[in-house]
Amino acid sequence: MEIVNFFETLAGKWFSQRTIHNLASQSSQAGESNLLIEFLPATDSDLAQACAPLGHDPSHIACGLRIHQDSQLDGDSKKVQSTSLMVVMTPTDAGAGTLVQAASSSPALQGSYRVEDDVLTIVTSTDAGQIEERLWFANPNLRMRTSVLKTGDAVQIASFCSEIRMGAAKPAA
Repeated sequence: MEIVNFFETLAGKWFSQRTIHNLASQSSQAGESNLLIEFLPATDSDLAQACAPLGHDPSHIACGLRIHQDSQLDGDSKKVQSTSLMVVMTPTDAGAGTLVQAASSSPALQGSYRVEDDVLTIVTSTDAGQIEERLWFANPNLRMRTSVLKTGDAVQIASFCSEIRMGAAKPAA
């Protein structure tokens, strides 16, 4: 699957249920999110603006996403709302590439992506460690997402999300 086509399938309104496991403290927490994901063409000016601080050439942008998230963890009365951009740079011949993630509340992060066997894998280094996220579809309206936060070789936090597209499947382009 071409990377632009894969990201087009992510667009839509999604309901997400997740479980987060903190391996250090041996604790777990569940939560829910409503996600509104907009597919953005390579020419969207917000994508170029998100890449500028990292010095990426806007002509190398393949596509992007704008993600609006409204989340709440079980036992927490406070909802978290955020909007972020995900910028997909043109992949290499091997199908891997650079991904920029930008949110108004934090500096842009740069990671890498690859799609193998219709599974998207994103690896991003942060101050807390390295995050590896995997995303795949069980069917067009149900996707699965896992992530792990590693510090060195040790996994600190692991999470699993099942996400249901709200309404009908996105029509094929």
